[in-house]
Amino acid sequence: MHNMILGTETERKFLVRDGWPRDAPGHYIRQGYLPSAPGITLRVRWTEKLGTITVKTPVFAGTRWEAECSIPPDTAAQLLTTCPNRPVEKVRHVWIVGDLSWEIDEFKGRHTGLVVAEVELLHPWQDIVLPTWVGEEVTHVRAFHNSVITKTESFHDVLALWRQALIKENKHIKCRNALDVQSIDERYQRMLGMLESHSHNNGPL
Repeated sequence: MHNMILGTETERKFLVRDGWPRDAPGHYIRQGYLPSAPGITLRVRWTEKLGTITVKTPVFAGTRWEAECSIPPDTAAQLLTTCPNRPVEKVRHVWIVGDLSWEIDEFKGRHTGLVVAEVELLHPWQDIVLPTWVGEEVTHVRAFHNSVITKTESFHDVLALWRQALIKENKHIKCRNALDVQSIDERYQRMLGMLESHSHNNGPL
């Protein structure tokens, strides 16, 4: 291994509506997750030119620590075959506006239709102007973490996990602002329609 990178990251994650910049430069990624200690993620990523192993800690106050080592792509491909769950496949597009760099992940394979955008910030309280194609924020929604997505078979499964978690959380909230199941289902249907639209409009790799 070589080229180790140590540091922290502060990111926000959003679902993506139609109209996102599909022509933004992109590259194909396969990534999976190896068994690790509770709260720690151990990610293996393959691209045509580079492989990486990344260790990430849990998010605290919007920020988490990570360490990343580069490895040969062939080694990354071999490690992916040892992951308990099938790797996710996606094309990562990079779209720069002002001082912000957006990474738009267009999922492929069994998760075709799921499109998620992440933007890295200098600190958790940084104000940003959201592009018009940015949809619902899912920064703290576990169902949209790649380590969870690998355990699912479609974007329908991802949305189902999100819905179940929100209903469970709602049952433990005793305040007048708590969402009811009908409101959750309305959000679910909007998100489902958006992802199905992506799936129908999906282009080749």
